[in-house]
Amino acid sequence: YYIPALVLFGSIGNILSVLVFFKTKLKKLSSSYYLAALGLSDTCYLVGLFIPWLNLVDIKIYTLEFYCQFFTFFSNLCSFLSVWFVVAFTVERFIAVLYPLKRQTMCTVRRAKMVITALTLIGVFISLPVIFFASPQYSPAMNETICDMPEEYKDQMTMFNYLDTILVFVVPFTVIVVLNTFTALTVWKFAGILANSQIKVTKMLLIVSTVFVCLNLPSYAVRVKIFLG
Repeated sequence: YYIPALVLFGSIGNILSVLVFFKTKLKKLSSSYYLAALGLSDTCYLVGLFIPWLNLVDIKIYTLEFYCQFFTFFSNLCSFLSVWFVVAFTVERFIAVLYPLKRQTMCTVRRAKMVITALTLIGVFISLPVIFFASPQYSPAMNETICDMPEEYKDQMTMFNYLDTILVFVVPFTVIVVLNTFTALTVWKFAGILANSQIKVTKMLLIVSTVFVCLNLPSYAVRVKIFLG
């Protein structure tokens, strides 16, 4: 029963974070919008994780027509958004630290909203094929209906998984690591020049993105192994 506990406490923590970002003076910071969007996408991902778990307690929502397709699409979309929201505020912090003269024009709340909207639309477009691949399928080995894909779509789904691995792991994680390295070195080098508040925000975002990479690395390492194997 660790999944319900994870979903409950994770969702509460994410929702409280969103409220802090939007109900305090932090709402004036563009980075707060990225972090709030990340909190919402992570919460939605937890919901998508909880629905399949319900099968274990004989509440078989996930294996019903429409629900199977929707929640598979939903989880895939949230996974895409979470990592790319981290990339977005990593890029923004990189610009703010290395190109401070451009910060006032590029690191704005309006631009953050535009980026979040654009990423969401891209994520929806990229995740749409999942709706056509997934469907309730009877598994003779398990002697029950599961949410899977018809055998005729296996090749297409394999190609989709290759693309997904590149877009949701290889590219974003490379960008995060490279930009975090440059940002951290710049903060360390010019610590006496940069404003204290800017250093605090930068350190917080560096920690968030670094922890995100570390916690997601094992699962994506498995995907890369499958991808290469």
